[in-house]
Amino acid sequence: MLYINHRAPNIRYSMATKVVRISEDAIEITGRYAKDISEAIRMMQKLIEEKSTPQIDMKALEKIMRTCIAEEFENLQRGY
Repeated sequence: MLYINHRAPNIRYSMATKVVRISEDAIEITGRYAKDISEAIRMMQKLIEEKSTPQIDMKALEKIMRTCIAEEFENLQRGY
């Protein structure tokens, strides 16, 4: 475990710094995402949010739209 008082040289956010305990392997993992730990955590959060947003199935959406339009044309032809 390392004790880190993290102060990034180019802080974009005006936040206070804190001393935290981070295991060695976690530090290595954050290095894959960014140069400093804070930016790596922000990057990980962004990736998690992107993955958690539902993906739209374009084929299913197209089918729903075509069905809806066809039903409306049928209703118009019947006089409803």
